[in-house]
Amino acid sequence: MPDFMEFQLCFDEAGREIEILDVTRIGENEYRIEETPVFRPDLSLGDIIKVKEERGVYYYVETVGKSDYVKMVRLLSREAAHSPELAAFKERVLKCGGKWETVFGGVLIIHVPKEAEKPLKAELEKIARTYGI
Repeated sequence: MPDFMEFQLCFDEAGREIEILDVTRIGENEYRIEETPVFRPDLSLGDIIKVKEERGVYYYVETVGKSDYVKMVRLLSREAAHSPELAAFKERVLKCGGKWETVFGGVLIIHVPKEAEKPLKAELEKIARTYGI
């Protein structure tokens, strides 16, 4: 199992746009993102980024490799978030080699292999219709 590390990643030179992320070092100044940056929709879990480090601060330089996962994002109602259908869906995501995250208590972010996208997307849409989201 790879060793994750947590660091503050700064996205602008002035230091105003910062996220704390779990990453895995994969090379000289290159890291794989192990969770979805919430405020950077262009980045995703599994992306490989290049950074520069200055006095303990890591600055984003560029994305050098995109994730093999397909990302789906859904805003959940409280009922949907605690539903048995969603719990079963999350288990299927894991079984197909995917991952899921919940941020802010109601935003579901799902990462799945491309071959699993269509059936899981259809299942998620069915859950959304059931709970009116």
